Amino acid sequence: MKTIIVCTDFSQEAENALHYAASMAKENQYHIVLFNLQSVSIHALNAQVSADFFYEQTLKNQKKLMDKASEISNLYAVKTEYHLASGSFIEELNNCIHATNGDFIIMGMAEKTLEQRLLGNNVIKAIHRIKKPILIIPGHIEYTGIRKVLFAYDTHKSITWSAMNDIYSFINEFDAEIEVFNVSESVEDFTEVIHDVDLNSGYDLDDIKYSFKMIQSIEIIKAIEEEVKLANADLLTMVPYRYNLVESLFHRSKTAIMAYKNKVPLLSIPLNID
Repeated sequence: MKTIIVCTDFSQEAENALHYAASMAKENQYHIVLFNLQSVSIHALNAQVSADFFYEQTLKNQKKLMDKASEISNLYAVKTEYHLASGSFIEELNNCIHATNGDFIIMGMAEKTLEQRLLGNNVIKAIHRIKKPILIIPGHIEYTGIRKVLFAYDTHKSITWSAMNDIYSFINEFDAEIEVFNVSESVEDFTEVIHDVDLNSGYDLDDIKYSFKMIQSIEIIKAIEEEVKLANADLLTMVPYRYNLVESLFHRSKTAIMAYKNKVPLLSIPLNID
């Protein structure tokens, strides 16, 4: 039985993602762990408040998280626990994954703000640094099942076996149809997709409903957005590529861009390359 970790700060988008996760958990008999990273306001730090104040705040946060876990458990009839932490988001989320043996993460995504443009946010940090699949839920989406998956596949980026295992496992879990979609500036790249060893070897494709679609375009993000609509996809899957320092000066992560812009849930699959 899988365990999904749902990150929450009790915001509107986090609440929406939680109910999406709970509906999915009920359908597939998953366990849920609510993860909350408590923070202390800058005003409290400046005021140098006492240790008793921090202790009381922790108790309040724990009670709030406990009540939310109980609410979800009663509402959806799924086992729901909680994990309260403080400190670095990535470090504490990794600790939660190890402590609960979590299989994948669910996070809500708010509309892009000026602050996020300047500093990024926890969702974007997680998709590049957490070595578990992350399902990112737009703030307006409700769970209605996963029947069609669009896998935006880049022939120019290496894909590991662990990444492919995660993708095929997810497809089989939901008995979903997958469309492997490739956008390229060069027509010659199309034969790479069809004959790609990593994409096809080691799997019985007779058990999977799949199709390939390839188009030539220089506007990759726009093409993916349009194909999500045309395919009537319930889920977009991408594998983020981690650029080195020099590459990052000239490239932006397409997965991060789609996390902000996407109109359907985005499943980010880690490469898991150390």
